[in-house]
Amino acid sequence: MPLSKNVIEKISIETIRVLKSRFDTISDEDIKIRNMPFHMAFLRAFYGKIGINDDTEALKFLTLSQWFHGLSTTLGQSYFENIAHILSNGEKRTFKNYKIKRSVRDKISEIINDLKSGERLPNVEKENKELREATSKNSEYVNGLEFTADVYFEDKDKVVMIELKTVRPNAGEMRGEKQKILYGKAYMMETKPNKKVYYFIGFPYDPTENPENPCGYDKDRFMSSLIEFSKYFDKREVLIAEELWSFLSGEENTMKKILDIINSIAKPDFKEKFDFINTFPFINQDRLYTKDAIDEQKFKKYMDILQEWRLYSEIECAKAVKELSLLKLSSRDRRTFERLINNSMFSNNNKYNENRKMKILELYNKYMQK
Repeated sequence: MPLSKNVIEKISIETIRVLKSRFDTISDEDIKIRNMPFHMAFLRAFYGKIGINDDTEALKFLTLSQWFHGLSTTLGQSYFENIAHILSNGEKRTFKNYKIKRSVRDKISEIINDLKSGERLPNVEKENKELREATSKNSEYVNGLEFTADVYFEDKDKVVMIELKTVRPNAGEMRGEKQKILYGKAYMMETKPNKKVYYFIGFPYDPTENPENPCGYDKDRFMSSLIEFSKYFDKREVLIAEELWSFLSGEENTMKKILDIINSIAKPDFKEKFDFINTFPFINQDRLYTKDAIDEQKFKKYMDILQEWRLYSEIECAKAVKELSLLKLSSRDRRTFERLINNSMFSNNNKYNENRKMKILELYNKYMQK
């Protein structure tokens, strides 16, 4: 079953937002070749290793690396998380100032210490059983460890939480991540005792996979590439690459579909197309409400871009604008319509202007019902 048009459009909008924000943060000054003598001095030792031929290529490499770092930060801090929420109908949720039983806290400390010392191997089923038993004991309550689930969603019979990580997490942070996950599961087990509780750690792609197979993954290989990861985590509590994205959506091949959406938008002419569709360029505003209100050639170009970028509801909005531009509107509705068509699809801070679309469609439906 394919992703719904609504989900696809939301992914497209999020992709456009990220691309536009990256264009906004890279000035002509940022892409100039800069003087970096110390970086260059060290980098020359690696020319053969990374396939750089000369200093000119090296300076371009350093400049691109700085920009790429910013893109990686944007993807890790917002894009992956927002796409996960779109696919799962979930949200980010923080838990603090809560209480757990002392017996639970002691059990978590025991599990963590045993994993650290190597006295036990990670086993998610055994750990869950021990946590359930600890929550059922008669024990005083103590403060729990604050935690945030990057993705949280809840069904009738289960609670699912996911910690989204970069594919190269910092060495030494695995112990803390495991501890946080155990606290999160224990708290949910006590507050929602009749529901199954899952807390995964998720990675958006597998960097150890062959680039010719971007959606593929080898969980064992990936886990072994991270310092102390297998020491604390059972592979059953890890979601990676296609496995993660399809789990979130409930549909197969979701990662490929996400990449297809990105690839349809992220092209060299992105900025040119964005600037064209961000307003309604096909309207001849000095000829509104006449047969010459629409520039048909520009309208076709506008619609082609919306179709290519999978902005399905904006296609309906554009059709409504075309119809309304030819109608005899009341003076009050004219004022509303004229203000709406001078709004942008994306604001200066790159926020999608859904209100513009909704108000235009509302006005259109009002006249179509007459």
